[in-house]
Amino acid sequence: MDPSLAATASQWATETNSALYIQLGNADTADAVLKALEKNVAEIKQEADDEDNEDDGEDGADVIQFHPAFTYPIYGEHERVFGYKGLSINLHYAAGSLATFVEVKFQKIITAMESSLPIPLRADNVEAPLIQVLSQPALCQSKQEFANRVAQDTEQFRPPGKKIHEYVRDSILYEVYKGDFSMAAVRQYHERMQTFVLFFIEGAQFVDMGDERWTVYMVFEKLHLEGRSSACYNLVGFTTVYGFYHWPDMRRMRISQFLVLPPYQNMGHGSALYKAVFADISNDLRIVDLAVEDPSAAFDDMRDLCDLRYLLKHNAFEGLRAPVALADVKKLGAKYKLARRQITRCLEIALLRQLDLVRDPEGYREYRLFVKRRIYAQNADQMAGMDADEKKQRVRDAYAAVEEDYHRIIASI
Repeated sequence: MDPSLAATASQWATETNSALYIQLGNADTADAVLKALEKNVAEIKQEADDEDNEDDGEDGADVIQFHPAFTYPIYGEHERVFGYKGLSINLHYAAGSLATFVEVKFQKIITAMESSLPIPLRADNVEAPLIQVLSQPALCQSKQEFANRVAQDTEQFRPPGKKIHEYVRDSILYEVYKGDFSMAAVRQYHERMQTFVLFFIEGAQFVDMGDERWTVYMVFEKLHLEGRSSACYNLVGFTTVYGFYHWPDMRRMRISQFLVLPPYQNMGHGSALYKAVFADISNDLRIVDLAVEDPSAAFDDMRDLCDLRYLLKHNAFEGLRAPVALADVKKLGAKYKLARRQITRCLEIALLRQLDLVRDPEGYREYRLFVKRRIYAQNADQMAGMDADEKKQRVRDAYAAVEEDYHRIIASI
Protein backbone atom coordinates (compact mmCIF):
# COMPACT_ATOMS: atom_id res chain seq x y z
CA MET A 1 0.00 0.00 0.00
CA ASP A 2 1.18 3.52 -0.78
CA PRO A 3 2.68 5.02 2.44
CA SER A 4 0.54 8.16 2.15
CA LEU A 5 -2.60 6.10 1.67
CA ALA A 6 -1.67 3.83 4.60
CA ALA A 7 -1.10 6.83 6.86
CA THR A 8 -4.45 8.34 5.89
CA ALA A 9 -6.25 5.03 6.37
CA SER A 10 -4.78 4.63 9.85
CA GLN A 11 -5.60 8.20 10.82
CA TRP A 12 -9.25 7.90 9.81
CA ALA A 13 -9.93 4.30 10.84
CA THR A 14 -12.22 3.42 13.75
CA GLU A 15 -12.62 0.08 15.53
CA THR A 16 -16.32 -0.71 15.38
CA ASN A 17 -16.41 -2.87 18.53
CA SER A 18 -15.54 0.17 20.62
CA ALA A 19 -17.46 2.70 18.50
CA LEU A 20 -20.79 0.86 18.68
CA TYR A 21 -22.79 1.48 21.86
CA ILE A 22 -25.82 -0.69 22.61
CA GLN A 23 -28.23 1.10 24.93
CA LEU A 24 -31.28 -0.40 26.65
CA GLY A 25 -33.67 2.02 28.27
CA ASN A 26 -37.09 2.67 29.70
CA ALA A 27 -38.72 5.90 30.80
CA ASP A 28 -41.93 7.35 32.16
CA THR A 29 -42.33 9.97 29.45
CA ALA A 30 -41.22 10.73 25.91
CA ASP A 31 -39.52 13.91 27.16
CA ALA A 32 -37.37 11.82 29.50
CA VAL A 33 -36.29 9.66 26.56
CA LEU A 34 -35.43 12.71 24.46
CA LYS A 35 -33.30 14.13 27.29
CA ALA A 36 -31.49 10.80 27.60
CA LEU A 37 -30.83 10.73 23.84
CA GLU A 38 -29.14 14.12 24.05
CA LYS A 39 -26.53 12.79 26.45
CA ASN A 40 -23.28 11.57 25.01
CA VAL A 41 -21.96 8.11 25.76
CA ALA A 42 -19.46 9.41 28.32
CA GLU A 43 -22.24 10.97 30.40
CA ILE A 44 -24.22 7.72 30.37
CA LYS A 45 -21.13 5.77 31.43
CA GLN A 46 -20.47 8.21 34.27
CA GLU A 47 -24.02 7.79 35.56
CA ALA A 48 -23.68 4.01 35.38
CA ASP A 49 -20.42 4.19 37.36
CA ASP A 50 -21.96 6.43 40.02
CA GLU A 51 -22.81 4.22 43.00
CA ASP A 52 -25.49 6.65 44.13
CA ASN A 53 -27.38 6.24 40.85
CA GLU A 54 -29.25 3.05 41.69
CA ASP A 55 -32.41 3.58 39.69
CA ASP A 56 -33.50 6.22 37.19
CA GLY A 57 -31.30 9.02 35.98
CA GLU A 58 -32.09 12.62 36.82
CA ASP A 59 -34.03 12.95 33.57
CA GLY A 60 -36.45 10.12 34.48
CA ALA A 61 -34.94 7.61 32.06
CA ASP A 62 -33.11 4.44 33.06
CA VAL A 63 -30.40 3.56 30.51
CA ILE A 64 -27.76 0.84 30.52
CA GLN A 65 -25.01 0.84 27.92
CA PHE A 66 -22.48 -1.71 26.68
CA HIS A 67 -20.32 -2.64 23.69
CA PRO A 68 -20.66 -5.67 21.41
CA ALA A 69 -18.06 -8.44 21.50
CA PHE A 70 -18.16 -8.79 17.70
CA THR A 71 -19.11 -6.58 14.78
CA TYR A 72 -17.56 -8.51 11.87
CA PRO A 73 -20.96 -9.81 10.63
CA ILE A 74 -21.87 -6.16 10.02
CA TYR A 75 -18.63 -4.30 9.30
CA GLY A 76 -16.37 -7.06 7.95
CA GLU A 77 -13.64 -9.27 9.36
CA HIS A 78 -11.36 -6.36 10.33
CA GLU A 79 -14.15 -4.72 12.38
CA ARG A 80 -13.14 -1.25 11.22
CA VAL A 81 -14.72 1.60 9.31
CA PHE A 82 -12.99 4.44 7.51
CA GLY A 83 -13.56 8.15 7.27
CA TYR A 84 -14.45 9.39 10.77
CA LYS A 85 -12.95 10.87 13.90
CA GLY A 86 -14.78 10.72 17.21
CA LEU A 87 -17.29 8.21 15.81
CA SER A 88 -20.04 6.72 17.97
CA ILE A 89 -22.70 4.41 16.57
CA ASN A 90 -25.57 4.41 19.04
CA LEU A 91 -28.00 1.51 18.85
CA HIS A 92 -30.89 2.43 21.13
CA TYR A 93 -33.42 -0.16 22.31
CA ALA A 94 -36.51 -0.02 24.46
CA ALA A 95 -35.37 -2.43 27.19
CA GLY A 96 -38.50 -4.56 26.99
CA SER A 97 -40.14 -4.31 23.58
CA LEU A 98 -36.81 -3.75 21.76
CA ALA A 99 -38.19 -0.89 19.68
CA THR A 100 -35.05 0.41 17.97
CA PHE A 101 -33.41 3.65 16.90
CA VAL A 102 -30.00 4.07 15.23
CA GLU A 103 -28.06 7.30 15.67
CA VAL A 104 -24.59 7.97 14.25
CA LYS A 105 -22.50 10.80 15.70
CA PHE A 106 -18.98 11.93 14.86
CA GLN A 107 -16.67 14.87 15.43
CA LYS A 108 -15.25 14.92 11.92
CA ILE A 109 -15.80 13.20 8.55
CA ILE A 110 -13.17 12.94 5.83
CA THR A 111 -13.41 15.24 2.83
CA ALA A 112 -11.20 15.92 -0.18
CA MET A 113 -9.57 18.71 1.81
CA GLU A 114 -8.45 16.25 4.48
CA SER A 115 -6.08 14.35 2.18
CA SER A 116 -3.27 15.23 -0.20
CA LEU A 117 -3.83 12.02 -2.14
CA PRO A 118 -4.79 12.29 -5.83
CA ILE A 119 -7.60 9.74 -5.40
CA PRO A 120 -10.95 10.71 -3.87
CA LEU A 121 -11.64 9.31 -0.40
CA ARG A 122 -15.13 8.63 0.89
CA ALA A 123 -16.29 7.76 4.39
CA ASP A 124 -17.88 4.34 4.87
CA ASN A 125 -21.62 4.20 5.34
CA VAL A 126 -21.84 2.91 8.92
CA GLU A 127 -25.61 3.10 9.31
CA ALA A 128 -26.83 1.04 6.32
CA PRO A 129 -25.12 -2.29 7.16
CA LEU A 130 -26.35 -2.07 10.75
CA ILE A 131 -29.93 -1.38 9.72
CA GLN A 132 -29.86 -4.45 7.45
CA VAL A 133 -29.60 -6.79 10.47
CA LEU A 134 -32.29 -5.07 12.54
CA SER A 135 -36.01 -5.76 12.64
CA GLN A 136 -37.52 -3.28 10.21
CA PRO A 137 -40.96 -3.08 11.90
CA ALA A 138 -39.21 -2.23 15.19
CA LEU A 139 -37.07 0.50 13.65
CA CYS A 140 -38.00 4.09 14.46
CA GLN A 141 -37.22 6.82 11.95
CA SER A 142 -36.83 9.74 14.34
CA LYS A 143 -35.94 10.54 17.94
CA GLN A 144 -39.49 11.63 18.65
CA GLU A 145 -40.97 8.41 17.30
CA PHE A 146 -38.54 6.38 19.39
CA ALA A 147 -39.21 8.45 22.50
CA ASN A 148 -42.95 7.92 22.13
CA ARG A 149 -42.47 4.17 21.64
CA VAL A 150 -40.25 3.78 24.70
CA ALA A 151 -42.63 5.68 26.96
CA GLN A 152 -45.59 3.67 25.69
CA ASP A 153 -43.81 0.32 25.81
CA THR A 154 -42.43 0.90 29.30
CA GLU A 155 -46.02 0.86 30.51
CA GLN A 156 -47.72 -1.48 28.03
CA PHE A 157 -45.22 -4.09 26.81
CA ARG A 158 -45.81 -7.66 27.97
CA PRO A 159 -43.56 -10.63 27.08
CA PRO A 160 -44.75 -12.91 24.28
CA GLY A 161 -45.36 -16.62 24.77
CA LYS A 162 -46.36 -18.55 27.88
CA LYS A 163 -44.85 -17.99 31.32
CA ILE A 164 -43.32 -21.26 32.57
CA HIS A 165 -41.14 -20.23 35.51
CA GLU A 166 -40.16 -17.39 37.82
CA TYR A 167 -37.32 -16.79 40.28
CA VAL A 168 -35.95 -14.02 42.49
CA ARG A 169 -32.47 -12.47 42.53
CA ASP A 170 -31.64 -9.66 44.97
CA SER A 171 -35.36 -9.06 45.67
CA ILE A 172 -36.12 -8.63 41.94
CA LEU A 173 -38.54 -10.96 40.17
CA TYR A 174 -37.54 -12.62 36.89
CA GLU A 175 -39.90 -14.54 34.63
CA VAL A 176 -39.18 -17.16 31.96
CA TYR A 177 -41.43 -17.35 28.89
CA LYS A 178 -41.67 -20.02 26.21
CA GLY A 179 -42.97 -19.85 22.66
CA ASP A 180 -42.43 -21.02 19.10
CA PHE A 181 -42.63 -19.53 15.62
CA SER A 182 -46.22 -20.62 15.11
CA MET A 183 -47.00 -17.72 17.49
CA ALA A 184 -46.92 -14.41 15.63
CA ALA A 185 -45.92 -12.42 18.72
CA VAL A 186 -42.98 -14.74 19.45
CA ARG A 187 -41.84 -14.65 15.83
CA GLN A 188 -41.98 -10.85 15.75
CA TYR A 189 -40.14 -10.50 19.05
CA HIS A 190 -37.46 -12.99 18.07
CA GLU A 191 -36.81 -10.96 14.93
CA ARG A 192 -35.90 -8.09 17.26
CA MET A 193 -33.80 -10.21 19.65
CA GLN A 194 -31.82 -12.10 17.05
CA THR A 195 -29.44 -9.23 16.24
CA PHE A 196 -27.85 -9.74 19.67
CA VAL A 197 -26.50 -13.16 18.65
CA LEU A 198 -24.38 -11.49 15.94
CA PHE A 199 -22.89 -9.19 18.57
CA PHE A 200 -22.14 -11.79 21.25
CA ILE A 201 -21.99 -15.34 19.82
CA GLU A 202 -19.03 -15.97 17.54
CA GLY A 203 -20.03 -17.50 14.21
CA ALA A 204 -23.74 -17.14 14.95
CA GLN A 205 -26.33 -16.90 12.19
CA PHE A 206 -30.03 -16.12 12.24
CA VAL A 207 -32.24 -19.18 12.62
CA ASP A 208 -34.97 -20.01 10.09
CA MET A 209 -38.14 -18.54 11.55
CA GLY A 210 -40.15 -20.38 8.92
CA ASP A 211 -39.31 -23.63 10.73
CA GLU A 212 -41.80 -24.18 13.55
CA ARG A 213 -39.60 -26.84 15.19
CA TRP A 214 -37.74 -24.04 16.96
CA THR A 215 -38.67 -23.23 20.56
CA VAL A 216 -37.66 -19.92 22.14
CA TYR A 217 -37.18 -19.39 25.88
CA MET A 218 -36.84 -15.81 27.16
CA VAL A 219 -35.99 -14.32 30.57
CA PHE A 220 -37.43 -10.95 31.59
CA GLU A 221 -36.76 -8.73 34.58
CA LYS A 222 -40.07 -7.57 36.07
CA LEU A 223 -39.83 -4.16 37.70
CA HIS A 224 -42.47 -2.26 39.64
CA LEU A 225 -41.56 1.37 39.11
CA GLU A 226 -42.40 3.96 41.73
CA GLY A 227 -45.62 5.78 40.94
CA ARG A 228 -46.84 3.14 38.48
CA SER A 229 -49.58 0.62 39.05
CA SER A 230 -48.28 -1.74 36.35
CA ALA A 231 -44.89 -3.42 36.03
CA CYS A 232 -42.40 -2.98 33.21
CA TYR A 233 -40.36 -5.79 31.66
CA ASN A 234 -36.73 -5.76 30.54
CA LEU A 235 -35.15 -8.48 28.41
CA VAL A 236 -32.41 -10.38 30.28
CA GLY A 237 -31.55 -13.22 27.90
CA PHE A 238 -32.88 -15.98 25.67
CA THR A 239 -32.14 -19.33 24.08
CA THR A 240 -33.30 -21.10 20.93
CA VAL A 241 -33.87 -24.87 21.05
CA TYR A 242 -34.45 -27.10 18.02
CA GLY A 243 -36.54 -30.27 17.99
CA PHE A 244 -35.27 -33.20 15.90
CA TYR A 245 -37.48 -36.14 14.96
CA HIS A 246 -36.78 -39.36 16.89
CA TRP A 247 -38.45 -42.57 15.84
CA PRO A 248 -41.28 -43.39 16.18
CA ASP A 249 -43.01 -40.25 17.48
CA MET A 250 -40.54 -38.54 19.83
CA ARG A 251 -38.17 -35.57 19.64
CA ARG A 252 -34.59 -34.85 20.64
CA MET A 253 -34.01 -31.22 21.67
CA ARG A 254 -30.80 -29.30 21.02
CA ILE A 255 -29.88 -25.90 22.42
CA SER A 256 -28.56 -23.78 19.55
CA GLN A 257 -28.08 -20.19 20.74
CA PHE A 258 -27.88 -19.22 24.41
CA LEU A 259 -27.32 -15.62 25.47
CA VAL A 260 -27.58 -13.53 28.61
CA LEU A 261 -27.13 -9.83 27.83
CA PRO A 262 -23.91 -8.33 29.28
CA PRO A 263 -25.56 -6.16 31.99
CA TYR A 264 -27.10 -9.33 33.47
CA GLN A 265 -24.14 -11.69 33.20
CA ASN A 266 -22.42 -13.27 36.22
CA MET A 267 -25.62 -12.99 38.24
CA GLY A 268 -26.92 -16.55 37.89
CA HIS A 269 -29.38 -15.86 35.06
CA GLY A 270 -27.71 -18.32 32.68
CA SER A 271 -28.10 -21.13 35.20
CA ALA A 272 -31.69 -20.11 35.93
CA LEU A 273 -32.58 -20.12 32.24
CA TYR A 274 -30.88 -23.47 31.61
CA LYS A 275 -32.65 -25.04 34.60
CA ALA A 276 -36.01 -23.73 33.36
CA VAL A 277 -35.39 -25.20 29.90
CA PHE A 278 -34.23 -28.52 31.36
CA ALA A 279 -37.24 -28.73 33.69
CA ASP A 280 -39.63 -27.97 30.84
CA ILE A 281 -38.06 -30.65 28.64
CA SER A 282 -37.87 -33.19 31.48
CA ASN A 283 -41.61 -32.88 32.03
CA ASP A 284 -42.47 -33.47 28.37
CA LEU A 285 -43.06 -37.18 27.73
CA ARG A 286 -42.57 -36.66 23.98
CA ILE A 287 -38.92 -35.61 24.39
CA VAL A 288 -36.04 -38.11 24.57
CA ASP A 289 -33.13 -35.90 25.65
CA LEU A 290 -31.45 -32.50 25.56
CA ALA A 291 -28.15 -31.76 23.81
CA VAL A 292 -26.18 -28.58 23.06
CA GLU A 293 -24.75 -27.38 19.75
CA ASP A 294 -21.11 -26.19 19.86
CA PRO A 295 -21.12 -24.96 23.47
CA SER A 296 -18.54 -22.45 24.68
CA ALA A 297 -16.24 -23.35 27.57
CA ALA A 298 -18.19 -21.04 29.88
CA PHE A 299 -21.49 -22.65 28.89
CA ASP A 300 -20.02 -26.12 29.41
CA ASP A 301 -18.99 -25.20 32.95
CA MET A 302 -22.40 -23.76 33.77
CA ARG A 303 -24.18 -26.76 32.32
CA ASP A 304 -21.93 -29.27 34.08
CA LEU A 305 -22.63 -27.68 37.46
CA CYS A 306 -26.39 -27.47 36.85
CA ASP A 307 -26.64 -31.08 35.66
CA LEU A 308 -24.38 -32.47 38.38
CA ARG A 309 -26.23 -30.73 41.18
CA TYR A 310 -29.53 -31.97 39.78
CA LEU A 311 -28.29 -35.54 39.39
CA LEU A 312 -26.65 -35.63 42.83
CA LYS A 313 -29.81 -34.22 44.40
CA HIS A 314 -31.76 -37.11 42.84
CA ASN A 315 -29.14 -39.72 43.90
CA ALA A 316 -28.63 -40.67 40.26
CA PHE A 317 -25.23 -42.30 40.89
CA GLU A 318 -25.99 -44.03 44.17
CA GLY A 319 -24.28 -47.43 44.41
CA LEU A 320 -22.27 -47.00 41.19
CA ARG A 321 -18.54 -47.63 40.90
CA ALA A 322 -16.25 -47.82 37.90
CA PRO A 323 -16.46 -49.59 35.56
CA VAL A 324 -20.10 -48.83 34.72
CA ALA A 325 -21.65 -50.90 31.93
CA LEU A 326 -22.66 -49.06 28.77
CA ALA A 327 -26.23 -50.32 29.22
CA ASP A 328 -26.39 -48.63 32.63
CA VAL A 329 -25.01 -45.38 31.18
CA LYS A 330 -27.74 -45.47 28.53
CA LYS A 331 -30.39 -46.05 31.21
CA LEU A 332 -29.16 -43.02 33.15
CA GLY A 333 -29.28 -40.87 30.02
CA ALA A 334 -32.80 -42.03 29.19
CA LYS A 335 -34.06 -41.50 32.75
CA TYR A 336 -32.67 -37.98 33.12
CA LYS A 337 -33.01 -36.95 29.45
CA LEU A 338 -29.36 -36.07 28.94
CA ALA A 339 -27.47 -36.82 25.73
CA ARG A 340 -24.87 -39.61 25.88
CA ARG A 341 -21.85 -37.29 25.98
CA GLN A 342 -23.24 -35.25 28.87
CA ILE A 343 -24.48 -38.11 31.05
CA THR A 344 -21.12 -39.87 30.56
CA ARG A 345 -19.25 -36.72 31.57
CA CYS A 346 -21.43 -36.20 34.65
CA LEU A 347 -21.05 -39.85 35.62
CA GLU A 348 -17.25 -39.70 35.38
CA ILE A 349 -17.11 -36.52 37.46
CA ALA A 350 -19.44 -37.97 40.10
CA LEU A 351 -17.46 -41.23 40.33
CA LEU A 352 -14.20 -39.30 40.78
CA ARG A 353 -15.82 -37.07 43.40
CA GLN A 354 -16.83 -39.99 45.59
CA LEU A 355 -13.45 -41.77 45.34
CA ASP A 356 -10.89 -41.69 48.14
CA LEU A 357 -7.79 -41.52 45.97
CA VAL A 358 -5.47 -42.40 48.88
CA ARG A 359 -7.42 -45.07 50.74
CA ASP A 360 -8.92 -46.77 47.70
CA PRO A 361 -6.07 -47.25 45.20
CA GLU A 362 -7.81 -50.18 43.53
CA GLY A 363 -10.98 -48.15 43.00
CA TYR A 364 -8.88 -45.31 41.60
CA ARG A 365 -7.13 -47.71 39.20
CA GLU A 366 -10.47 -49.08 37.98
CA TYR A 367 -11.72 -45.52 37.50
CA ARG A 368 -8.69 -44.54 35.42
CA LEU A 369 -9.09 -47.60 33.21
CA PHE A 370 -12.81 -46.88 32.81
CA VAL A 371 -12.19 -43.32 31.61
CA LYS A 372 -9.20 -44.30 29.45
CA ARG A 373 -11.28 -46.90 27.61
CA ARG A 374 -13.79 -44.20 26.75
CA ILE A 375 -11.02 -41.82 25.62
CA TYR A 376 -9.46 -44.53 23.45
CA ALA A 377 -12.79 -45.45 21.84
CA GLN A 378 -13.55 -41.80 21.03
CA ASN A 379 -10.12 -41.22 19.47
CA ALA A 380 -9.49 -44.57 17.78
CA ASP A 381 -9.75 -43.15 14.26
CA GLN A 382 -7.28 -40.32 14.93
CA MET A 383 -4.79 -42.76 16.48
CA ALA A 384 -5.08 -45.38 13.73
CA GLY A 385 -1.61 -44.68 12.32
CA MET A 386 0.22 -44.69 15.67
CA ASP A 387 2.17 -47.55 17.19
CA ALA A 388 1.12 -49.05 20.53
CA ASP A 389 3.42 -46.88 22.67
CA GLU A 390 2.27 -43.68 20.96
CA LYS A 391 -1.36 -44.62 21.52
CA LYS A 392 -0.77 -45.31 25.22
CA GLN A 393 1.00 -41.99 25.68
CA ARG A 394 -1.76 -40.10 23.85
CA VAL A 395 -4.41 -41.70 26.07
CA ARG A 396 -2.37 -41.04 29.25
CA ASP A 397 -1.97 -37.37 28.33
CA ALA A 398 -5.65 -37.02 27.49
CA TYR A 399 -6.66 -38.70 30.74
CA ALA A 400 -4.42 -36.38 32.81
CA ALA A 401 -6.08 -33.34 31.23
CA VAL A 402 -9.56 -34.80 31.79
CA GLU A 403 -8.95 -35.58 35.47
CA GLU A 404 -7.49 -32.12 36.07
CA ASP A 405 -10.58 -30.55 34.51
CA TYR A 406 -12.88 -32.78 36.56
CA HIS A 407 -11.18 -31.74 39.81
CA ARG A 408 -11.69 -28.09 38.82
CA ILE A 409 -15.42 -28.70 38.38
CA ILE A 410 -15.70 -30.77 41.57
CA ALA A 411 -14.25 -27.84 43.53
CA SER A 412 -17.24 -25.73 42.43
CA ILE A 413 -20.05 -28.20 43.20
